[in-house]
Amino acid sequence: MDGGVLFRGPAKRPFMLLIQFIHLKIDNSLMPSTYPLTHFEELMLHQDSTSLPTTCFVRMRFHGRLDEAAFRSAARATIARHPLLRSTVQQQRGRYRWQVEQPTPQITWCETSDSERPQFDRLDLKVQHGLKFAVRLNQSDSELMVQFHHACCDGLAIFQVIHELLVAYTMQIDQDADYSIPDVDQSLMADRGSLGLTTRSFLRIASRQTVGLRGVWQFLTRKPEHLVSHRVADPTDPTPPTFPAVVAHHFDQQDSTKLRHAAKRQRVTQNDLLISNLFLALSEFRRSQNVTNTNGWLRLMIPVSMRRKQQYQAPAANIVSSVFLDRRSGDMDEPDQLLKGLSEEMSLIKRRQLNYLFIYSLWAQRWVPRGLKRTARPKRCQTTVVFTNLSRLFARSPLPRREGRLQCGNVVLDEVEAIPPIARHLNAAFGVSWYAKRMTITLHHDPRAVSTQAAEDLLDMVVRRIRESSDRESMGEEIPERG
Repeated sequence: MDGGVLFRGPAKRPFMLLIQFIHLKIDNSLMPSTYPLTHFEELMLHQDSTSLPTTCFVRMRFHGRLDEAAFRSAARATIARHPLLRSTVQQQRGRYRWQVEQPTPQITWCETSDSERPQFDRLDLKVQHGLKFAVRLNQSDSELMVQFHHACCDGLAIFQVIHELLVAYTMQIDQDADYSIPDVDQSLMADRGSLGLTTRSFLRIASRQTVGLRGVWQFLTRKPEHLVSHRVADPTDPTPPTFPAVVAHHFDQQDSTKLRHAAKRQRVTQNDLLISNLFLALSEFRRSQNVTNTNGWLRLMIPVSMRRKQQYQAPAANIVSSVFLDRRSGDMDEPDQLLKGLSEEMSLIKRRQLNYLFIYSLWAQRWVPRGLKRTARPKRCQTTVVFTNLSRLFARSPLPRREGRLQCGNVVLDEVEAIPPIARHLNAAFGVSWYAKRMTITLHHDPRAVSTQAAEDLLDMVVRRIRESSDRESMGEEIPERG
């Protein structure tokens, strides 16, 4: 296929012509060529190291073989819409800035018979873009791994990009396909780090957040435990050869439905129920690993989107904050009370908008010399595990479906796994997503601290507790499925 032609066939609708123009040339006069890093982006930049790169992954499995020429053209057109995914980071006068460049997708393509398997190393933003694709083809199916630097965008944003890629790929394969990719508003890039608060709204929110000062004090004074005892890797250590080390479980539709019903019956969110079961599994796992201080604090870091309505049209970026939940093993003795307390705490966080506090803290750290760098590279454990829930993926996609799965031209997307990053002192990160009415949970672990067998044991404990809590509640009256 001619690399300069994105869409085949005689019919070239206006949308196709626009995308073809983007594919051929990026007019830098239409958008800034440089952006300052936001507080969060700089935090992720400093957290990055050779030992544990600050990169996230999405693993996708397809029935059918992806077409290389169509994929490369679709990838190039998609990346052209998202400046930070085709940028490097430069330091100018003590400040870090994105330098936007032409879209040159990093794509590794190999057959199963190939002896060389895709390798995933650190994405060094000083010299390369923060997005990489790796495709492996089998006889009748394909696997796509998407690696992206967390300084470039968050989880919701990367699935926005992936959906655009799938639609563009479908339009490449099928010249009669009549789909459109949602517009992105480049002007929103300048405000991606802004909270969008007026003085009045800031004061109103600040008055609600005085209750959060207690949480700030607890965050600073409590000393959360590592998941397991281990030698903490030095930032200059080499990347583990198995990076990323991931185990995953795909629930069937019945188990996924039971979870939704169980949360509804208990008048809590699905997230509340998952977090409660995760705490219980963490406590059980630490006992099985003979951790000496089993009553130490366990801290969950939970990313939360900060997107305002109009920002869903922004190019890929980090519009995210985090909240933290602390519990001890003694809090696990009464699972019902644990769930009740977690649900109430999460409700308070939402009601009082305490998710702003983490962003405020980053703003304050930037005023302190090397403040963000020290925050990004703490000397002791600050978080036990990360838990991120990306909810339903591709829920509004215009692409046709086969048994709930997206038909993307000549392939069907079977499974999706969202893989959040880990960091120094942070040995494990859980990612939850829903696709085709099935929930998937992944565990990304540092193999130097948590072996593959230990990671599988921990995930098994989480899955078992989710099933037990769902089965216990499902013994009541069945709630009919909606939609």
